[in-house]
Amino acid sequence: MPKSISKAVVAQSGGCTAVINQSLAGVVTAARGSKKIGGVLGSRHGIEGILNRSFIDLEKQPAELLRTVANSPSAALGSSRYKLRGDDAARAIGNLKKDNVRYVFLIGGNDTAHTSLQIAEAARRARYDLNIVHIPKTIDNDLMETDHCPGYGSVARFAAVTTQEAALDTKAMQRVDPVKIIELMGRNSGWIVAAAALMKRSPADAPHILLVPEAAFHEKTFVRQVDETLTRVGYCIVVISETIRDAQGNRVGSKTEGVTADPFGHKYVEGTAARLAAIIEKNLGVRARFDKPGTIQRMSMAYISEVDQREAFQAGAHAVQWALQGKSEVMVGFQRKSGPRYAIEYRPVPLIKIPNRERYLPETFFDRKKGMVKPAFIRYALPLLGGDLPALASF
Repeated sequence: MPKSISKAVVAQSGGCTAVINQSLAGVVTAARGSKKIGGVLGSRHGIEGILNRSFIDLEKQPAELLRTVANSPSAALGSSRYKLRGDDAARAIGNLKKDNVRYVFLIGGNDTAHTSLQIAEAARRARYDLNIVHIPKTIDNDLMETDHCPGYGSVARFAAVTTQEAALDTKAMQRVDPVKIIELMGRNSGWIVAAAALMKRSPADAPHILLVPEAAFHEKTFVRQVDETLTRVGYCIVVISETIRDAQGNRVGSKTEGVTADPFGHKYVEGTAARLAAIIEKNLGVRARFDKPGTIQRMSMAYISEVDQREAFQAGAHAVQWALQGKSEVMVGFQRKSGPRYAIEYRPVPLIKIPNRERYLPETFFDRKKGMVKPAFIRYALPLLGGDLPALASF
């Protein structure tokens, strides 16, 4: 089979999201519509499927099934956090050759970008003509060179709405348990926690305190802030990142037993909210409850953002379009257009700019002293939530 009608491979990696399958559907739909691609293979469990030649023939899947998969959470092909080692990259190229694969689309975050570069470099060494495009995916919203990442809009909507739901419950139960701590994800950045404030309308509204990895956690300050909020409002909603750190850089909820890190060296955490609840109960003598939605927050279709779905699909479709144009070693970047109405355009970003870098909440978006978002963040993030937000109220 000549290159003009060679095959494509698509894989999904890293933490799953509510829209990662939209990107998969975007790739398959665009590839099916091209006369230059003679088949689309889905690699099972990320790069591991390429290494093991474990594929599913996506060309044969019914269109109705593809539409259903696109509107389902998690990674339909199976995900992976496998880190290439030894001769893995060269072996991957050898397997791609066997199936005449000339187009590779890896959907994932920072580590997947690094894996994409390794595969591209191995292809050059082997003098194998290969076009590889990285499709961004991360709820953490921490990739460089893009306005935002597919997956973030939906988890941000989850954070914004569920924080208000929890606030109404805590307000009603304030005579029993007046403090609620909500622990959200986010690795080394506070983008998800910041989104919890997107439905806040006044200082008395929840959330009252935001704790993010970008600002050091100080126990005395935290206790004082909660105490002041209880006096002023009657109840207190605290939203925290699972990876907050103290002034020495130590994670408040570091895991110390069992498996403590993933293959890429990212440390696991546990019990951050529970520890903070214990601190409040000890120092203030009031009951503090905590909620930890965990992976539910990145999977919830009930809180899906239509904007997020649409953009994730287009990211996959643009990746195929660019690969067919000869582009390689690029990531699908989002660039926000200027003007009063939200709109983005897709642009190829050199892949070399992505790995081993993280995008943190800037000072223009977050006031570290007050522990609260700034208006600029609201203007940035609110359009990503998609559709009308529910109207919630209490007496």
